[in-house]
Amino acid sequence: MLGSIIGDIVGSTYEFNNIKTKNFPFFPEHSEYTDDSILTIATADWLLHGGNVAHYYSDYAARYDNPMGGYGNSFKVWVMRSQETGDFRPYNSCGNGSAMRVGPVGWAFNYKEDVLHYARMSAECTHNHPEGIKGAQATALCILLARQGASKEKIKQTIEHYFGYDLSLTIDEIRPRYSWDGLDRCGNGGTCQGSVPQAIRAFLDGKNFEDCVRNAISIGGDSDTIGCITGSIAEAFYGIPDDMRARALAYLPPELKEIVEEFEAKYGKGTVKCEPRIYNGTERPRFTPAAICALKADEVFVFGSNLAGIHGGGAARVAATYFGAIMGQGTGLQGQSYAIPTMQGGVDTIRPYVDEFIAFAKEHTELFFYVTRIGCGIAGFTDAEIAPLFAQAVGVENICLPESFINVLNHDAV
Repeated sequence: MLGSIIGDIVGSTYEFNNIKTKNFPFFPEHSEYTDDSILTIATADWLLHGGNVAHYYSDYAARYDNPMGGYGNSFKVWVMRSQETGDFRPYNSCGNGSAMRVGPVGWAFNYKEDVLHYARMSAECTHNHPEGIKGAQATALCILLARQGASKEKIKQTIEHYFGYDLSLTIDEIRPRYSWDGLDRCGNGGTCQGSVPQAIRAFLDGKNFEDCVRNAISIGGDSDTIGCITGSIAEAFYGIPDDMRARALAYLPPELKEIVEEFEAKYGKGTVKCEPRIYNGTERPRFTPAAICALKADEVFVFGSNLAGIHGGGAARVAATYFGAIMGQGTGLQGQSYAIPTMQGGVDTIRPYVDEFIAFAKEHTELFFYVTRIGCGIAGFTDAEIAPLFAQAVGVENICLPESFINVLNHDAV
């Protein structure tokens, strides 16, 4: 979630003093965290500790009532009303505030349905206009997809398909036409529809985390918020260098820094990632993502099953729901999934099925296989027990293993 805060800090100087170039000091003099960071941290606090999200937004805004950049007028009225009378009714806003504060949702959940649900909850307590909800959901889904190793093209196609945003213009095409009034004066730069597509495009055109944020600031408009949205996505895709992370955290007071660190300890953080592998001309992650909700046409989800093919829980349920696993089929390829039985006895009973899978993958080089932590959920085995079964899969170019398996295998090799 720190990517949101960095984008906010970097953009804070330029919110009302737009700059139409990428050539500027990355942490400019007089920059500061603003309402974007405060409400992002409020979202994280809600996800960590539960309760009514509207109360978190109202209380955080009342407690931190004079950040650089300031809250929107309608939101300030809502905060005053909710604090004075307990009236938390939303005000039908389509402002970009719902998208700038949603970043933690994309980290806290691993399935599209959950991300969209909680993004809606985070938005509609104030921004219950359809565009306000859509902007939050699109941002959070970008983060989820980036975390799971989706390519930029896949992210672009998914967002265009689900939300109808036009992401065809490049940042270089947007920059000369964009202002607070919106692209070609259509819409408004302070709305979700006038900010979120541009922020996503800034990410799509970036070469690394910093370059993405520079893209966002360079178009002008609501610079801190566009930077915040772009930064939230770019962190999930690229990670954040350690020196930049430390510098950003130094801007925050101790109590806000504590929430950030508690959230990252529970849900993870964007660390700088190693170069992805390329297979059949397509970028793939180095390790099997922790959660997968979408696959490319040539990719296969490898899961632990039972011999009866009752795919009722864990990864097996995901395989049946999303990737074509067939009830009653306990082994082998089915749709975009491959079943390895893990519940018929000890580890030695699993080995023949793993060997069969590795041989199958070597024969089917047109496919790319994501092996989940088979046997380490409902079946009750550990990574240390299962990983050695996949020793012969290491180096097979079209088999992707969980990082926990690789760690075990690397340790065993020492």
